[in-house]
Formats: sequence, C-alpha cells, structure tokens
Amino acid sequence: MLDAEGNLKPCPQCGVAQKWKIKAVDAYSSRMGAAVKQTFFNFKTTFQGKEDETLTDCLEAAEEFSSHPDARWLVMVGERGNGKSHLCAAVANHLIAAGTAALFITMPDLLAALRQAMDLQANTEQESYTGRMQTFKTAPVLILDDLGAEGRSDWSDSVLFELLDFRYRNRLPTMIVTNCALDAFDPRVASRMQDTALSTVVENSAPDFRKRPLSER
Repeated sequence: MLDAEGNLKPCPQCGVAQKWKIKAVDAYSSRMGAAVKQTFFNFKTTFQGKEDETLTDCLEAAEEFSSHPDARWLVMVGERGNGKSHLCAAVANHLIAAGTAALFITMPDLLAALRQAMDLQANTEQESYTGRMQTFKTAPVLILDDLGAEGRSDWSDSVLFELLDFRYRNRLPTMIVTNCALDAFDPRVASRMQDTALSTVVENSAPDFRKRPLSER
C-alpha cells in the first residue's frame, strides 16, 4: 500500500511489517541446527528416572517469560550442559511462531557480528557498526546465551554494558543465560541483572545433560 507521499509501506492488516521485522532480527540469530526444533515440550526435566525440581523450575520460568515478556528480564545461571541453551531456543521459537521478533544470539556470536560490521564499514561501507549495534540494542526481545563465554576484554565489557544498559533503561524484554556467577561481571552489569523490580534470576543446578542416559536426553 502507499503512504500519504505515495511511497510503498507495509500493510498493517496482513502482518507483512511484523514478518519483515522478524526476518531482519533473525538474520543475526544463533538459532540454527538443532535449536530450531527445541521446544518446551521436548525439554526433558528428568534425571536418572526422577523429576528434577531445578529443571522444572527453569522450564516454568522460561514458559512464563515467553508468555509475558514485556518489560521483564529473565536471568538463568548454571553450569554448562544442563539445558539452558535449549530453553533459550524454546523461548525464541515460541515467540517467533507467535509473530514476535525475537533475537536468540550467543555473546560470542554477537561480538563476532560487531567485529564483522567494523570490517565491512572499513572495507566496503556496506553496514555501520552503529547500525548493527542498534539492531541488537532495540530487538523487541533479546535472548542472550553463553554470556561470559566470550573471553572478556575492555571492548567486550564496554559492548555488554552499552547493550544491557540500553535495554535496562528502556525496559526491553531480555533473557540472559550464563555459566558464570553474576558477581563475576562488571558491577554495573551485575546490578542491572539482579534488579528485583525488573529481573527474575533462576539458578539451574541440574547435572550436565550429556551425562544423562540416552533415554532421558
């Protein structure tokens, strides 16, 4: 359809605009391979034949966040291999299926995308670092996996603070998953992640799923 100036614009009734937004955000996603098929339904909450209360609590927290993400943060902390990334993918898949633009990205992938943007800007001027960073900062829902796995530096710390501070101040829905204790981060970042007025922090102390019997994986 055309706007008042005669320019093309997406029709608000057919959902094209939202599809464009989902596609634009998903272009940077770490949601690929097995992650595309990971759902709440196929998330296993048993270990050695018994229901694991920790996994059940994490599943419920992820489902609740995906149902009502507005102005909320969910922070999930725990050792590697216990299903946190599965829940990230499940939240993203649920939101995207419901028509919400959600970006599921690991912190190492996010930093790599920003470095690529700097190279592109220097060599071809195809895309600016600022523009790509703005995409991450303003994603309708950001699901940030593997925080702390990126190999910290002054630059990565500054990127993380800029990203999370923007989303914190603007109350943008954000899910954060990390293997690190929250107090290991920059105190400004740790404080924002633990603000009880905004954020729900869930501890995942379940064992490494790779050590579960095949029937429970």
